[in-house]
Amino acid sequence: MNVVVVGLTFFLLPLLGSTQFLDMACGIRAHSPSVPRVKNGTVASLTSSPWMAFLHSTDGRFICGGSLITNRLVLTAAHCFLDRTELVARLGEYDREEYEMCHDSYCTYRIEAMVERGFRHRHYNPMTMAYDIAILRLYRKVQYTDNIRPICIVIDPRWRKYIDSLDPLTGTGWGKTESEGDSAKLRTVDLARKHPEVCRRYATLSLTANQFCAGNERSNLCNGDSGGPVGALIPYGKSKRFVQVGIASFTNTQCVMVSVFTDVMSYVDWILAVHNYHK
Repeated sequence: MNVVVVGLTFFLLPLLGSTQFLDMACGIRAHSPSVPRVKNGTVASLTSSPWMAFLHSTDGRFICGGSLITNRLVLTAAHCFLDRTELVARLGEYDREEYEMCHDSYCTYRIEAMVERGFRHRHYNPMTMAYDIAILRLYRKVQYTDNIRPICIVIDPRWRKYIDSLDPLTGTGWGKTESEGDSAKLRTVDLARKHPEVCRRYATLSLTANQFCAGNERSNLCNGDSGGPVGALIPYGKSKRFVQVGIASFTNTQCVMVSVFTDVMSYVDWILAVHNYHK
């Protein structure tokens, strides 16, 4: 619904109801304790992203990022599936080099959740990176805590115009930093939406209708950030929720200017089909 006032367009949130999100316990951040915010990004706040999943192999190799979307499902990119590689989703991760500890009442306890099965979109094309989306089902349901909580997946199509208006978007990951190594701490970067032609120029592939382009001149996602979420904090009732808008798909070899993202709302029906059939 658009309301035009003095030449400006405002996108109003649809009426709140019980079926807005895939998991209604989603997108909630704990109060940040007093501790110190992706290439050229900044260190993320300790409590900023309790939905982040650190995907690694059983021999400890970091593979991709992902996002917890229910107590048993992790959303990631289809290209994060590797042949003959079993995946483990580490939840509650923040600093890979720090032992579990408590900051005031906020504790960084981790869970190593074995992946029981992966569901890659059947139309995924590694040449064009179209349909670059997958869901991992964990062996067991996880219990939500302050540092392990799902991200919001909007399932109401009436939100489409509002979601498309969110700009900039925030991306998080443990990918390559200025020193060219993977980051130990979770990092975050704000990315502005760009015209698809900008991604075609810098990322060398034309975008489909189910992808979008975002980035900025100083910061960008990079190797290792693949599969992780980009999204935004939005008002919801008397609080705020963090909603996932995209999945990091690919960028250029220099990790500069822009990246291409899988548009999550374009796959709501597919996400619901996996969720409802396998829950």
